[in-house]
Amino acid sequence: MLLSSCGQQSGGMSVPAVQNAQSPTPPASAAPPAPSSGTAPAASASGKTEPQAPQPKPQDASSQRCHTSMLSGSLQPGEPGAGQRYAELVLTNTSGETCNLYGYGGLQLIGADGRPLPTDLKRTPNPGPTLIRLAPGKSASATLHWTAVPHEGEPTDGQCQPTPVRAEVIPPDETEPLSVTWDLGEVCGFGSIDGSAYHS
Repeated sequence: MLLSSCGQQSGGMSVPAVQNAQSPTPPASAAPPAPSSGTAPAASASGKTEPQAPQPKPQDASSQRCHTSMLSGSLQPGEPGAGQRYAELVLTNTSGETCNLYGYGGLQLIGADGRPLPTDLKRTPNPGPTLIRLAPGKSASATLHWTAVPHEGEPTDGQCQPTPVRAEVIPPDETEPLSVTWDLGEVCGFGSIDGSAYHS
């Protein structure tokens, strides 16, 4: 389902720069890079979320990973053009603690009847994964792109696909989803969506 493959490879990996999504604070020491203990979900052909291999990432000893329970989600539409659609999938830290967000997440479109719709989230390399220290009340987003132009095999009269009413979003390295309202129309190409890593 939701987000699909990619991520940094271990072995010879350089440590990405840490982006601070918070008010200025005295510098904190960072621990050396270590592989993630979580998994990143991927979009399967059936449209269901499936765990992927862990995303190796640098660790910041001063903060824990951003868990689903610490976050809220929303969608901010971008400027459409020539049948192309864009949006920012925003995650906001609603907890009282700073946490780390790194990499790609998952996404599953849901129809009006509550059932999953075709969803094929493909990871894009720009921007790629960067460790983000997300302070309370601060946000990070993933850039989404899809088309409103029917692909071969889809109806050309009317809707190319059923219109989603919400999306189930899984933050990086988490397994529990959070729900966001989807009011951005249908996703042609059998639910194909390009998604970046989260960035500040």
